[in-house]
Amino acid sequence: MALKLAQYPRIFLVMLCLFTSPLLSLKDFGKRMITYSKEELLGHIYPSSHPAFSEIPNHLCNSSGLYLRHEVLEAFLVLEKNARDEGISLKVISATRSFNHQKRIWDGKWKSTKYMGWSEIEKAKDILTYSSMPGTSRHHWGTDIDLNSLENKYFLDGEGLKVYDFLERCGNELGFFQVYTDKINGRTGYEEEKWHWSYMPVASLILKEFNKLIRNEDISGFDGSNSVDSIKIISYYVNGIAK
Repeated sequence: MALKLAQYPRIFLVMLCLFTSPLLSLKDFGKRMITYSKEELLGHIYPSSHPAFSEIPNHLCNSSGLYLRHEVLEAFLVLEKNARDEGISLKVISATRSFNHQKRIWDGKWKSTKYMGWSEIEKAKDILTYSSMPGTSRHHWGTDIDLNSLENKYFLDGEGLKVYDFLERCGNELGFFQVYTDKINGRTGYEEEKWHWSYMPVASLILKEFNKLIRNEDISGFDGSNSVDSIKIISYYVNGIAK
């Protein structure tokens, strides 16, 4: 005789749990299995050819060839549309940077005549006011963007203040946060960057992997890398973000 499940609701619920719980477990297991290689964490990748990255539409950028992780770009496109609906323009100045890209930025500053006679540690600390050592930049991860201007004063009034207020309000709702805030509450590392926004649903996971996998000796291959230990680059800078 066929079993009529409608007549036995408790049996139906038990069977439903038996069939669906393994699927839910597999889904949760999949989330826990998301990992990031040391190459990704240190920026030794090419986002243009990496399967996890997509190019940002050119009309949203100050220059072509800028990339983000797929899920970060999807969230940013929603954010940009919300901004546009309020009459606010968001322009990406910088997104994912490879190790070599960051090295070019670092080397350009390292070789400045401004630092004639400075010790290596003094020079590194001064550059670290706003620029990361290669291998330690959040821009390696494909989760962080610089928007509209690289000057804090731009965001203090006029159009810049409207942009900043929008990002604090709508950006936070969508997962984007300013990680380099002021240091009133004891944050360490880089100075405030009102232009730098991080997609925390992904960036927080990558930071955990970075802390688990990366050691000071992994951060090398550029002038000034001998100061990594003394400066406490991982604890003071990589982890020096707003909580």
